[in-house]
Amino acid sequence: MFVIAILWTAFFLINFNIAMMIPLLPFIQQGLGLSTVQAGWVLAAFPIVALASNLVVGPWIDRFGRKRFIIVGAGACAVAFLLTACAQNTPTLLLCRAATGVFMPMVGASIFAAIADYVGPEDRARVAGYVTTAAPIAFLLSISMGFVLGGLFSWRLPLVLVALVAGGLAVAAALLPTTPPEALADAPVTRQTYKTRLLSLSMSTETRRVFLAYFCWSMAVFTFLGLYPTWIVQRGMADHSLGQIGTMLFLGEVGGLAGAAFSGRLARWHAHPLRICAFAAFVTAAIVLAVPFAHGMVTAQALAYGGFAFGRDMMLALILGGAMLLVPAVQRGSLNALMNAIYQTGATAGGVASAWLYGFRGDFAANSGVAALLLAVSGYNLWLISRQA
Repeated sequence: MFVIAILWTAFFLINFNIAMMIPLLPFIQQGLGLSTVQAGWVLAAFPIVALASNLVVGPWIDRFGRKRFIIVGAGACAVAFLLTACAQNTPTLLLCRAATGVFMPMVGASIFAAIADYVGPEDRARVAGYVTTAAPIAFLLSISMGFVLGGLFSWRLPLVLVALVAGGLAVAAALLPTTPPEALADAPVTRQTYKTRLLSLSMSTETRRVFLAYFCWSMAVFTFLGLYPTWIVQRGMADHSLGQIGTMLFLGEVGGLAGAAFSGRLARWHAHPLRICAFAAFVTAAIVLAVPFAHGMVTAQALAYGGFAFGRDMMLALILGGAMLLVPAVQRGSLNALMNAIYQTGATAGGVASAWLYGFRGDFAANSGVAALLLAVSGYNLWLISRQA
């Protein structure tokens, strides 16, 4: 239970860091006088650097152990968050977010590899489900804390609080069991290591399909979610109050929490969790496709968004848990790092697509259609993997 609590907190930290800048950004703009372009760079600084860091850090995690990198990454992020809270100008803010992008992947690329280190194969999908419940909770807290604390007090306060969480994680992670020696790579990390590791992971048909499925899943999520709140406020539920809309989104994220928690139970009912994940992808695609047709129907939108969030977070748990079953122990850190990089690439592509598609069709049909297609492609690839198992 202690191991699960540590990894849950680590995954919470990862997702809180990603989500918190969205509600804080208007207050940061006002406080520091940022232009729109500068605000965009503040948002982009972390994922740009984190993408490169994820690609670099994987083999080192495999060589020296997941525990060590959770401690170092969380501790360094605590310092970076405090420095971000103290920033008085745009360059300092950008440097602090870039520094977070260097160290946060050390934590993110270790989480699901560590589950495989400490948990037996029969329980890994269940534990991965427990850990991924941190994502919807982080989203809920980051949005609410961002608006409330950022608006009533200061945008700096949430950063101080998340720095305390990161520091506490670093201290607690020091008490984790040492990574089993058989789960560590014993060869030195060289340029050839990167070439061999990346080629070995990408040459496997199963891992290639996982990469494609995960990319399509992340792009689908952000293609749909990126402009969904905007459509709801402007058109989908324009005749409803912001309080009703906020309640609907909150209840929907509770559905996400349920999906992540339920994924572990589902995985125990089937020999291969990715087969269940494929089914979830097809069902979620159908739900997403129906969203524009529920225009103005608050109950239907609440059910649809809850269904989307349920499928989204259940798929996340099953994909990440199932992917670790496809590689030997000494490659799990590298696989986890590559999965993080793929997620960030898909999220960026989905965010861009979301804005373009909403501009193309203001009725949200284009967003829903493309997101549903991407989910279907993701599900098809997961189904193919499960057939080969």
